Amino acid sequence: PHHPHPHHPHPHYDQKNNQNSSKELLYITARRLNQATLESLNAAISTCHPGSSLSTIGNAIHAVADAYGYDTVQKYRGHGIGHDFHTAPFVKHFRNWDDIILRPGMVFTIEPMLTEGCQDCIEWESDGWTVVTKDGGRCAQFEHMVSITEDGCEILTLPS
Repeated sequence: PHHPHPHHPHPHYDQKNNQNSSKELLYITARRLNQATLESLNAAISTCHPGSSLSTIGNAIHAVADAYGYDTVQKYRGHGIGHDFHTAPFVKHFRNWDDIILRPGMVFTIEPMLTEGCQDCIEWESDGWTVVTKDGGRCAQFEHMVSITEDGCEILTLPS
């Protein structure tokens, strides 16, 4: 059988190799976006202790987003947990000036959403729940519920 010269690969080889490279790049960039979003959640949680503030949480998330070159969705918020599920305080996941001081006993979610492109989002009308970016770019979200304690915070959504 005829074998192509090693310096002149078969055209189908080049095409398949390029497709594999493109897929691998998509996976790498998706993992990077997920990693940045998880880092932003962890950075936010690290600021949670009595005397800190809601603005410190948003600033921590935004700083991680900036370091990776991502944006952070401003349309949605974390929320307090009490007798009602979605209640104050509402936690912004971007730089803000909500200087509400954290006190022991406060329970709320932190749920940053980072985007590769524009942070503007819409909900699908078909289900009223699914959120997509207006520019079609990828987005990642992680969430935890925390309780402010006397000496820091406890993450309530970790497996036991």
